[in-house]
Amino acid sequence: MAKPTKKVQAPPKKLSAMDKMIAECVKKAQARKKSGQTDREWREQYAASLKVEGEPVQLSQSPFEGDASKKK
Repeated sequence: MAKPTKKVQAPPKKLSAMDKMIAECVKKAQARKKSGQTDREWREQYAASLKVEGEPVQLSQSPFEGDASKKK
């Protein structure tokens, strides 16, 4: 009977600051989804927490609307 071979695990890769930030945001978003909070509710609360001078900016219906991805 042959012995099962052990798999050699590579040492954990060090994450960059950007990778850590993205992982943290994903964990927070997943926790919000589990709690039942919608993305729209979160954006409204976040927008209300921002300190802006003048009129507040109109919220888009989704996080992907806007002029950020329009072609020139």
